[in-house]
Amino acid sequence: MEELFDIAAAKAKILENFDNEGDFSFMKPEELSLVIGRLVDVDHAYMVEIGDDTYDEDVIYDRLIAAANETAPQYKTYLMRLVEDYMDFMEQFLVDEGLLEWE
Repeated sequence: MEELFDIAAAKAKILENFDNEGDFSFMKPEELSLVIGRLVDVDHAYMVEIGDDTYDEDVIYDRLIAAANETAPQYKTYLMRLVEDYMDFMEQFLVDEGLLEWE
């Protein structure tokens, strides 16, 4: 699969943002890391899939929620908020890396 951005750097930066935020500190660090890793992988796969087409936040949100629920079903109550925060953190990562283009 084509790498559109540094996947490891995205995972590390987004996890750092979650750690700094502290809202999910009730999760074990390895659980949060696993969920974030899965979300980055799903997001990256979607970006590869769409190529130059428009990034549809509704489509990816549904995919991310499904992936989060598969990865950490014990936190189902909190996953909508986690995915929303993830999407904000990923957007900021892409902006910081100069990879996000606004239409």
